[in-house]
Amino acid sequence: MNDGLIASRYANALLLFAREKQEEDRVYEDAHALRDAVLSKDNVTECIEKLSETMQRFLALVIHNKRVDYLPAILHTYRVLYRQAKGITRAWLTTAAEDRELADKLRVLMELQGYTKVDFKTEVNPDLIGGFILQVDDKRLDASIARQLRTIRKEWEEKNRKLRNNG
Repeated sequence: MNDGLIASRYANALLLFAREKQEEDRVYEDAHALRDAVLSKDNVTECIEKLSETMQRFLALVIHNKRVDYLPAILHTYRVLYRQAKGITRAWLTTAAEDRELADKLRVLMELQGYTKVDFKTEVNPDLIGGFILQVDDKRLDASIARQLRTIRKEWEEKNRKLRNNG
């Protein structure tokens, strides 16, 4: 059976189960913590002990059905489905230096564009030199100085290549 199909079916079942138990938000957080623990193979047992009863019961089902290998994909898919159901859009902002004001302004702009809820993650990368990179779902806006410098260098090299070939 297709790995994505298995993950999707289990994630949908988890979403319905969590909804029935009125624990969608808690299971969302559990899914994040458990996925991180499983992928890093760090403190998995400790993490499992802290999970909600709903997530522990689901995990027992996954183990019983011998689908543990699919667990990271199931948990990731659950989080995607949860965000879709709640109308949450994920956005990542990378800046050259900490800029809380820019993040707040971009969140307001996104909400004005019709995004109802924004799960905004920020990161600092000094290699950008200045400016920012904003990614919203599969769209990316690179307004960094580093990208602008790469573009200028590429154009300059192309012009020099043409001049040498014509010379």
